[in-house]
Amino acid sequence: MMAESEPDPVIEEVDVYLSKELAENLYCFQYPVRPNHMSYDDFEYTSARIKPKQKKLELELFLDTHSDHYAKSKGEQIALNVDGMNSTENRSFMSNKMDRQMLTSTNSLDSMAKYAVGVLKRGELHLTPLHSIVQLKPSFGYLDKADSKVKQEKMEVDAGGDSQDEEEVKPVTVQMVRHETDQAKARRLASYEYHAKKMAEEQWIHIHHRAIDDSRSERERDHLYCQAMDSEINQLSLPPKEYLSSLIPEMEEDALTKPNMPVNILSMSQLKTMSLPDQVRALLRNAKVIRFSQLMSILPGSYDQVSVLRALQMVALLVQGCWVVKSEVLYPKDTCSPISGVSSEILCRGRDYVMWRFTQSRCVVRKEVASVTKLQAEDTKEILEQMAKPKVNQGWEFLHEYDKDFVDRFSEVYQRQLMLWQAKLQQISKVLKIPKHETEKKGKVRNEVEIISGSERVKTARSRARTKSSSMSDSSPVKSSSTQNTDVANHVIDLDTFTPSQHPSRIPTIVSLEGNTHMNSVAEGNITQSCSTSNTQSTNGGARALGDDGGGYGDLKTELRTFLDDIFQEHSILSVTQMRKLLMGRLTECTPGHVLGSGVSDQLLEECASEIGGTLLQVAWPPQYNDIQDKRLFCRTALGESQDKFRGVILDLFRENFKVRKTHILEQCKEILGEEPSNKAEFDRILKNVCVFKSPHWYLKGSIPHS
Repeated sequence: MMAESEPDPVIEEVDVYLSKELAENLYCFQYPVRPNHMSYDDFEYTSARIKPKQKKLELELFLDTHSDHYAKSKGEQIALNVDGMNSTENRSFMSNKMDRQMLTSTNSLDSMAKYAVGVLKRGELHLTPLHSIVQLKPSFGYLDKADSKVKQEKMEVDAGGDSQDEEEVKPVTVQMVRHETDQAKARRLASYEYHAKKMAEEQWIHIHHRAIDDSRSERERDHLYCQAMDSEINQLSLPPKEYLSSLIPEMEEDALTKPNMPVNILSMSQLKTMSLPDQVRALLRNAKVIRFSQLMSILPGSYDQVSVLRALQMVALLVQGCWVVKSEVLYPKDTCSPISGVSSEILCRGRDYVMWRFTQSRCVVRKEVASVTKLQAEDTKEILEQMAKPKVNQGWEFLHEYDKDFVDRFSEVYQRQLMLWQAKLQQISKVLKIPKHETEKKGKVRNEVEIISGSERVKTARSRARTKSSSMSDSSPVKSSSTQNTDVANHVIDLDTFTPSQHPSRIPTIVSLEGNTHMNSVAEGNITQSCSTSNTQSTNGGARALGDDGGGYGDLKTELRTFLDDIFQEHSILSVTQMRKLLMGRLTECTPGHVLGSGVSDQLLEECASEIGGTLLQVAWPPQYNDIQDKRLFCRTALGESQDKFRGVILDLFRENFKVRKTHILEQCKEILGEEPSNKAEFDRILKNVCVFKSPHWYLKGSIPHS
């Protein structure tokens, strides 16, 4: 009992080194049909060849024909069947008996990320990542050669009786090759015939086989030991539990023990083992379209609505008050359609267009959709069947009725989804070349789907403003003649044309003025602001207007500065596009109605980034990466550290050069600052914090694409 209660003592600690000299060429051989006590180490190998891209290997070895276990009569019979009696060309067995055997490989695993070869040497563990694990099995290709030889001889005998002295004249058929469409090309590239052809086109590379005790084998095995043992490796940042789980992952249940279920049925017991985001994702992948009330009733366990909505917005979009799974969830990147072979990118664009059409109308016509998306009829039908049902003389009708109850209860989520749809529409309209008249709103749609145009919103705002202005004029003790006939309109953001990038850098706010007039004019489709002050003296000597730090705008900037401060702690250099992507990710975690969801422009992002110490960098961009669209990089240069001066030198070097060497950086530090970094480890940390290494140069983060 005492032994069981004692903690597990540490017996020994060893240093771990990582060697990569053989990482791209290290293979692990397995012989699944060969007993462990009968290895191939003592065999004599005659040839070896490899196809590196396919990781395919062939080894040819001699058979001991003088062994007591070798059947000579069988060996001679096999050689006779394969090579014939007097054949001298392309012989498989030169000694008239089966004297050699071919071993061919098959890949046993697709991913090698978890596997390495380890060698212990004087209390040090040296690890080398494995390039591939292959299983070598005997090849019986010579039997195929024997069968084809028999068939060929039979055909020659059959054709001998009908042979003619003159060559038979055969008609020649001329075929006109049609232009290959994109869909036909996609199907051809996804076919097995094409992949088999590409695999056959890869040339064999002949290699030399060395015995295990050969001196050259010994020299190669020395590369398993790390040579750069003084190089620094970053410390692990994982918590102890996560590090332990990464070393020893939980055992997965054997899939063979589970009953085979249809692909459209999800086990409730399996659902209970998932986290909430995974549960929502699995349900949406199966249902395609679902009401929020239905989802809450299906989810096992008791979850609050805010958490479910947060998980739901990550995998689905709102269409007519119902939730439809996102296209990228159904069609992941680098996949293709099983029907036509079209890439997932084309399918996602087409499906997003169909979803947007359903936000405008209860019914859509398949021919109209196909004319814009250019998808095959089968793909278009499959997409429509996911979210609609056919209706006589009207096309395809959305699967569920408009969920007005959800829209009324969660108006903030509804408004946020409208903005997301506008941003998505701008993306797909450029690629699909959607006519402009289709992108304009069409008024009211059947079944309570109300879509109000920008002009109607402005008229409504003006009528409200007139009522409010008249009531204010009646109650105000001080009146100005310049305000008698002025329409003071509330600021209205037209959600038909609004995108986060169009949000004004300053949100104008109507305030109560004593003796002053604050007029806001709203033009159709745009937001304009004008201010005028009368000469009437107020009782307190001036007006009270809200500036940058007043009202909701001040709260927005405060939250935005806090958000940017958090992400700059994790990312040293960020572009404005990356800030916006991270902000959209944060919005999915925020509660509905959060101030960050009120709209943030690029100008406001840059302004708040500067306020927390971010600096817009002047960068010399690599010519081969001119396709990078957002070249506005921000970095916090001063962090209050003793190494800030070295960080400034590093960043200044990238004004004129897009790549530098570490030795040049150290030389510039000594020349500009008059000193070199005293702490090498701290300097390396700063260098890796703002740069990425691509041998033999260092590049500024954000100036080259992520590998």
